[in-house]
Amino acid sequence: MSKRMITLLALAISLFGTQCWAQEPVPCTSNSGISCTFSPTQTTNTYDFSATGDGKLVVSFVTVLTTFTLTATVNHTIDPLDPNEFPAGTVCVPYSSNGGRCDEYDFSGSSGGPNGVPVRNTDYKGLINLTLSYFYTGPVHDPAFGHAPGDNATAVYSEDILTGYSIFPTGCGCEDPTMDGTLPGLSAVTALDKPFVEIGDTFCSLTVTPTNNASGQKSEEEVTLKIVSGSDCSGTGIRDKTARLSVSDSNGNVVLKNVEGNKFHWDNKNGLNEYDISTEGLVSGQTYTVTVFSGKVSPHITTFVAP
Repeated sequence: MSKRMITLLALAISLFGTQCWAQEPVPCTSNSGISCTFSPTQTTNTYDFSATGDGKLVVSFVTVLTTFTLTATVNHTIDPLDPNEFPAGTVCVPYSSNGGRCDEYDFSGSSGGPNGVPVRNTDYKGLINLTLSYFYTGPVHDPAFGHAPGDNATAVYSEDILTGYSIFPTGCGCEDPTMDGTLPGLSAVTALDKPFVEIGDTFCSLTVTPTNNASGQKSEEEVTLKIVSGSDCSGTGIRDKTARLSVSDSNGNVVLKNVEGNKFHWDNKNGLNEYDISTEGLVSGQTYTVTVFSGKVSPHITTFVAP
């Protein structure tokens, strides 16, 4: 090799090494819990506890004003439940991947809030979005995302912050299920399962069909849900005011695009609960999963392909 080639090779290695040292530091480190650094340019971090079977928790701020460290720790002792919010029969969800134990996620940090958590309008603005994914193969009734506001030592679960719930077809490769929630400040959270509001109702069908909108209007998909009282699905359907839904892509990300808030409307003539999904922003030709969850029947899924 010529002296010129050796010089160029040495220069290339030198430049490559300089680029590696200039990279941003890894925002999260693991010790007794997982600690992540947030800043105005790092507003979302993933707390990955999957090595111990304790799921993944994504914490996302709308706007971060300062730089701070936030630590999430898994606790298998669940704080008490407020019976005014969670009725008798509500239980924590035992993960199928950690020996059947429930998980509570406690927060601490380097800021000025309780246990050092960040302070709203000082360290961040707006609401905080949480996404919790875990493995669970047991029965599900009415899912809830429990939040215990205040100090971890005296916390009581008094809020259900659930805004989305998704389960996926076999073979997706996603963690199953996934909960989404929104809250103003950080303190303990856990996955819960509430009993049905009524006993004896039966799930019959869940379908998704394109709607016939006038030319120029945005494309929509109509979701129809049929539930009956008793076990005879040939009978007249009943209204379910508790029914909600989420739409997720093939990676398990909730991408709900709705035009009616997050509520079904009632088609009295056909005995169906209906919900119109806007397809604006969805990727044409991609398959999406619709998960319907309710206080009357267990969660169910169906899929559709975006037009």
